[in-house]
Amino acid sequence: MKLMRALRKLLGIVEGHEEELAEELSKRTSVSKEQAVSGLEQVQELVDDVGDDGAKGGS
Repeated sequence: MKLMRALRKLLGIVEGHEEELAEELSKRTSVSKEQAVSGLEQVQELVDDVGDDGAKGGS
């Protein structure tokens, strides 16, 4: 699935810079830094849990 590959690529770029990204998001939006970090973590977990074919549990 193209979307999952794109998300994995984006998350790979962001990896290690989550705090900085969350800080920028909190400056530019109404989202708090903690909410941004939590959201990034949730997306990472979902992407890790869903395979390229869109089935949960695959890789």
